[in-house]
Parts: sequence; C-alpha cells; structure tokens
Amino acid sequence: MATREELRKIEREKLLEWSRAFHSVQDREARRSVFMKLLYTEDYRILSIKLTLAGIMFLFIGGAFALFLRGQAGLTSTGAPVVLDPAYYFQAMTNHVMDMIFGAAFNVVFAIAFYMIPALNGTRLVKWPKLANTGFWLNILALFMMNLGGIKNQYMFTFLNPLQASPTWYIGYGLMIVAEWMEMASVLGTSFLGRIQDKLVPTAIGFIVMDMILMALGNISVFIADMWSLFSPIGGLNIYLFGIPNAEVWKGLFWFADHPLVYFAPYTLTGATIAITPLYARRPLYSVRFTRWLIPTLFILGGSVYVHHIVDDPWPLILRDIFAQTSTALIAVPFAALWLVFFITLGDPRKLKWDPGFAFIYAAAVWNIIGGIQAEPTNPTPALDPTIHNTGWIFGHFHIMLAIYSVGGLLGALYVVGPDLFGKQWYSVKLGWLHFWGWQAGMGLFAIASSEGGFFGLIRREVAWAGFYEVYYQLLLIGGWLAGFATIIFAYNLALTLLYGQKVERPEIPLWAVQTIAMERYGMRREGYTEEELPLALPANGMTIARENSNNISTGSAAGTMASGTYQDREVRVNLKSQEGNDPRP
Repeated sequence: MATREELRKIEREKLLEWSRAFHSVQDREARRSVFMKLLYTEDYRILSIKLTLAGIMFLFIGGAFALFLRGQAGLTSTGAPVVLDPAYYFQAMTNHVMDMIFGAAFNVVFAIAFYMIPALNGTRLVKWPKLANTGFWLNILALFMMNLGGIKNQYMFTFLNPLQASPTWYIGYGLMIVAEWMEMASVLGTSFLGRIQDKLVPTAIGFIVMDMILMALGNISVFIADMWSLFSPIGGLNIYLFGIPNAEVWKGLFWFADHPLVYFAPYTLTGATIAITPLYARRPLYSVRFTRWLIPTLFILGGSVYVHHIVDDPWPLILRDIFAQTSTALIAVPFAALWLVFFITLGDPRKLKWDPGFAFIYAAAVWNIIGGIQAEPTNPTPALDPTIHNTGWIFGHFHIMLAIYSVGGLLGALYVVGPDLFGKQWYSVKLGWLHFWGWQAGMGLFAIASSEGGFFGLIRREVAWAGFYEVYYQLLLIGGWLAGFATIIFAYNLALTLLYGQKVERPEIPLWAVQTIAMERYGMRREGYTEEELPLALPANGMTIARENSNNISTGSAAGTMASGTYQDREVRVNLKSQEGNDPRP
C-alpha cells in the first residue's frame, strides 16, 4: 500500500504533466484567429462554448417550428390553414422533434461533457480534438439536411408504411449518428486521459461516461434501421437492396436500442447535478457509495425501457411484455433514490443560497418526480398504454421530461458554470430569474394542459379534432409563447454577458471543480474508501505550474501551490469561504 507521501508525489507528477500539455494547447490556440477557433479548437472551454451556442441556435429553430404548430392548433380545430397548411404542419412537427432533441439537447449534453470531464479530472485536455470538431460540424450539416427535407418529412416517428421522409432526411440521420459516434469517442477518450491506476473517477464523470457508452451502443441498431429504410423503396433512392421494408422491423430496431436517446440528456444532467449540488449544500453528497451504484443500475434499465413504443407489436413476449415492461416500471426506483440523496444532501431549502442556476436544477428534480408519477401507472402497462399512447397524455409526459427536466436542468448547469466557461459574470441576475419563471410557467402550463387533455382523449399527431379539445390547444398556445419569450430573455442576457459582462479571473482548473472534488474526497474518506481509491485531488487555487521553467516538482512556487492544494479536501470549509451564508457544514 502506497504511503500518503507517495500518493502526493504521483498526483503532483500527473498534474505537472497535464499542465505542460495544457500550456502547449494554449500556445497553439493563441496563434489561431477567432475564425479558425470556430472551425477547429483544442481548448476544452472553447469547444464547449461552440457546442453550447449550437444548442441554443437549434433551441430557437426548433422553438420556431413549435410556435408555428401551437399557432395553427390554437387558432382552429378544423385544420383550415390559418398559420400552416396541414402538410407543412406535419413537416414542422417532425423538424421540431429533430431540432429540440438532437440539435438543442444533444449539443448541450456534449458541451457539458467536454467541459466538466477535463475540469473534474484535472487534465484540462480533450482527447482526439480533430474527431470532436469534425463530429461537431458533421452533426450541424446532418441536422440541416434533415430540416431541409421538405414537405415529405411527415412521418413523425410513426414508422408506418407508406409514411416516409425524403432521402435527405435518411442520409442526414445516418450522418448524424456517425457524428455522434465521433463526439462520443472523443468524450470517452477525454475521460481516460485523467485515469490513474487504482483511483476512482469522480462520480459525476462516471455518469457522463456511462451515458456516452449507452447511447453509442443504442445507435448501432438505429443506424441499421435508418439504412434499412434508405436502401428500400421507402427511402426514395430506388435502390431495392432490402425489398419492401417491414415497418415492424424498422420500428423495433429503432426503439429496441434507441430508447437511450430519451435518457441521453438526463444521465449527463445527473452527472452535472451531482457535481453542482455539494456547492450549494456546502457539504458532500449524503452517500457517495450509494450514488455510484446508481450508475450500473441506470445503465441496465435505461437501455431496456422501450415497451411503450412496441407494446402492441408482434415482438416476442419476453422482449415486449416481460423484460421491457418490468424495466419500464423499475427505472423509477433508481431515479427516486437519486432524488432522495439530492434532497437529503441539500437539507432545508430555506437555508440554501438561491440563484437562477440552482433554481433550474431544483425545479428539474421536482418535475422529474412529477413526470415519473404521471407515467408509471400507464406506460409500463400493456392494457393501458395503447389507449393513451397517441394522446396528449404522452406528449405532456415527454415535455415534462425533455423540456422542463432535461433542458431546464441543463440550462441550470449552464448558469452555474457560465462565469468560468465564458470568463464573465452573468450580465443580469434579474433576467435570469425572468427566464426561470417564464420557462417554468410556460412549459408547466403546456405539460398540464396536454396531460389533462390527453386524459380526456385529446389526440396527438392530428391537424383537426373535435371542438371540445380546442380550449386545451389554446392553453398550449399560451404556454408555448410564454416559454418562447423566456428563451428570448435568456438569449438576450447571454448576448449581454458575452459583450458587456464583468470579466472574472479563470484559473487553469475551475474553482467549482476544485471544491466539488475536495468534498467528494472528504465524503468518500468518511464512507471508508481507501486513500488510493480517492479521485485525484486538485490544487486549491486551481493552478499547477507557471511555465516550462517551473517544472521542478520538489521546489518552486508551483510545487508549493500543489503541495498545499493536493490535500486541501481536509479543509473543505476553507475552499468554500467565498460562498455567502452560514459556515459550511462538514
């Protein structure tokens, strides 16, 4: 067993090695123009900013399609073209789903991954940056190919012949999967850069890595499904490689493994939440060991929850009703356990220091519980699911889970780490609060109106319906526009922040990451983990080495900084003195 001094030496050497590599990256970045950095960057912060801005761009594009839908549906129940022709109505519906999930949510997930992993493991390095940058631009190209598919993009995940999309949609979807694989490979490589033998990775990184592996595996059968349709009569290329496509094969291949897309944002958001929560609680997670066990549990259940997409299809009983149905019901258990740890760790909410960022994260937890309670009695039950699956009950559920929980939580994480990521304080806290309350009110009204309407039979994926349901669509119109105005406020605040925000000093390693790792090490030591197992301790001031001429690890100011910071986790209170409020609790 290594002594504590030997462990310190190993950690110092690693931090110095990574610091030299990081400074080499900074030197290369300094020689690139802004335009070149936009095209290609090795800096983890700049890469994350690129992905974040791309996600916000698609949030606006997808939101515009949504407001077209809500305007049409809220102003008429007959299908008369008040805002959109019925054909374009369904095209907008398809594009809205694509842009919000793959454009907005997925890009921000990659942004969080590329930012948090190098910060938490102390490397500040991105593995295979060429792969990451190529994947980023290929994904943008693919999404625009899907958006520009034209009026034929009307099938909206129904997988029913003869509904189909344009060839550019299928080609774009395939390219998007390839792009995601490239970005996921870079994220996984980045996580391995910070691995030290016998040491555990930070819990937050564990969730993000698990998420990338799950989605990468899920994309295999989705890619096969996409090629199945492209090289068949339905694909529009007139290449009869597979003959007449079987819609059930298409649908089964897609949902059997691509249901992880539903959890892609939540699992990385969980990692971000675990990293951020101790900063506001001012103490470690209630149980690090218990939380780490949730990683394999959610991996297994998240990859097998698909029954409510194929519940009435002729698939084998063990896949359709027994295995998937059970998994769909059981996945509520680890999420309930996660939020139990979350709320116990935070304690009395009246004693927390609230800001828009953590308010988004806290609200996301509450809405996830509400969405789970709403879905669990119906989605896993074959007797009920076919009845409610094509009603507003379902799109009420996934707007809770995607818009208010996933996107809302990711927005919260962006607010929290924004000052270090952008190098500037948020321009206006008041605008942040307006964004929070506008998003909660708008999407909350949307989710409640659609769920209640669905309970009474409001049909989704239609352009005309009985006048009885029009009041629900009018409420959806109001809720959608409230959320839309809130998003405009957010974009305005972000633009002012980038242009006029007060500059902040940014150490090489973000101080929020230093504090998070310090508290995690403290909590793990308290729970009986050995010193060799603890994640690598980060320097207390976020700095490790000035330049190449300070590479002596036993002398000099850099070594002194590291020696004092390596085991700063024993003095967690000192790390948190900058936070307002009561003294941090151990």
